[in-house]
Amino acid sequence: MSHARPATRPRSHLAAGAQGSTEGSARTAGWVLHVILLTAFVVSVVHYADNYVRFDRYALNPDSPIQEPILIIVGWLLFTAFGVAGYVAYRRRRWWPAVALTALYSVSGLVSLVHYTDAAPSAFDGAQNTLIVADVVAGVGVVGLALWLMFRRALVADVEAADAAG
Repeated sequence: MSHARPATRPRSHLAAGAQGSTEGSARTAGWVLHVILLTAFVVSVVHYADNYVRFDRYALNPDSPIQEPILIIVGWLLFTAFGVAGYVAYRRRRWWPAVALTALYSVSGLVSLVHYTDAAPSAFDGAQNTLIVADVVAGVGVVGLALWLMFRRALVADVEAADAAG
């Protein structure tokens, strides 16, 4: 009596989860990814534009490393490039670059917390506080996306590659 595993049975629970995914759940995951990235992009456009246009109302700390409004645009372009590159890596199924680039893109929103190290929330008007909080929430969503990519795509692909190799 043989105790060998059937050839179609995955050798790990990670691979089993990946192989057990249905087409519907893959579509849902893709839709969620698009919603998170698009939301983060739109929020960042509005927040960074407001930072640029109303620079004097955001730049409350004279010791801030951001002394010129143009640096806001440069920062947004850099962060957005990471986001676009992360999305392209995701579409090409290059999971680890997608993880890293998406995590870097999340900083675009998370860095908004620095506003509150320069001044208390009461120093900002309602629109500014709304944009700051929305950008931070979007950044947290993108961090969650990067973690999902790591645990559900990159690590699973590594396990599947190891299973196929040996």
